[in-house]
Amino acid sequence: MILLPVGSVAYRVNLLCGLFGAAAASLLFYTTYRLTGSYATGILASGLFSFSRLTWQWSIAAEVFSLNNMFVGLLMALTIRFEEAKTAKDRSKISQIGAFCCGFSLCNQHTIVLYVICIALWVLGHQLNKQELSLSQMLKVGTCFALGFSPYLYLVVSSSLNQARWTWGDQATIQGMLTHVLREEYGTFSLVISLAYISLKCLMSCQINRMNIELSSVVQGLAILALLFGFVTRDEKIPVLSLFTSMLLCYSVFFAWRANLDIANPLFLGVVERFWMQSNIVVCLLAGLGLAFLTSSLKRIMSRNDIPECMGWVFTLVIVANQIRANYSFCDQSNNYVVDRFARNLLFSMPNNSILLLRGDLPGNSLRYLHYCEGLRPDLSLVDQEMMTYRWYVPRLANHMSNVYFPGNLWNPVETNFRWNNHL
Repeated sequence: MILLPVGSVAYRVNLLCGLFGAAAASLLFYTTYRLTGSYATGILASGLFSFSRLTWQWSIAAEVFSLNNMFVGLLMALTIRFEEAKTAKDRSKISQIGAFCCGFSLCNQHTIVLYVICIALWVLGHQLNKQELSLSQMLKVGTCFALGFSPYLYLVVSSSLNQARWTWGDQATIQGMLTHVLREEYGTFSLVISLAYISLKCLMSCQINRMNIELSSVVQGLAILALLFGFVTRDEKIPVLSLFTSMLLCYSVFFAWRANLDIANPLFLGVVERFWMQSNIVVCLLAGLGLAFLTSSLKRIMSRNDIPECMGWVFTLVIVANQIRANYSFCDQSNNYVVDRFARNLLFSMPNNSILLLRGDLPGNSLRYLHYCEGLRPDLSLVDQEMMTYRWYVPRLANHMSNVYFPGNLWNPVETNFRWNNHL
């Protein structure tokens, strides 16, 4: 963020996420084009995905999803490069680059692990069939995969130095690092720690319905058409088509099984639907393939190339333009300063040297951003009530709040003497 001294920190982070979203669209275009040899299908796939409400909305926000979309696009593009490689040396090189990218992507969002597993098994299977899978090759791939996790080293160093005024978890210990990596405080392989049971059928049905709204039934039809054409005609793209289909099915079913939030609540639905982008990107690619198969069939039937090509371009431009028309007004947040005004008004309304007890993402994150990143109201002390229920919070952050007295290391009124009357 220091390298781009333009605008506020929030502006620069949001801009970076927008660049990640653009990179995801470019990689999706590249993958589709390499599979079909058609610019129109590449534009259809990337335009559909990029200008859908979910992708657009979360590509202009400071979140992990646009970077995850970029990694998904990158892994699919590398898969195509591996499939097209002519020599064992090229396949070995691409598999090592892919292994590093797999490890690196897992540092950002864990849901990509299912795509990583599918691609890794597919690549290893191909190398085994071609008798290119030696012990040396496996060690190189494993080393590259491990190097992909190198960003976690920063957490170890940062946690050991304890200089950060705000952090999450204690990664200075092995147990603390495992807790962080496995998301134990949220629920490993679950969205939240909850005993709620949501029907797999209900979540899958909701995902399909929302996909229909996001991408339209025409796009879903093209994706199904791609599968029918590919498997019935035994097209040469079947290996990659099978892989991408397996990725889509495995991820969608597994996520629906573990997404333990009641989607009848609009707030929880908004939390869950963000993770469906990882499925949508594959569906958009399949839709591009479906258009390519349909165009090639029309060329054979009509015995000419120009009219089907023109029809494909018109269809692509109409679909993408409709995506932009339908979602622009909702996703245009250029004049939205509601959260900024909320946080500023709240901060500047506080008496000098106040202690603010925070709870919840909206007040907590917005006030912490202005206080720590923009340097506003340095006289205040921001204490997160929910975080005080974690054993690492007070020991890690109390040193940065010299004017705050904590009567214990864990706020739990039932089991400890750490109560608000002692705290205040």
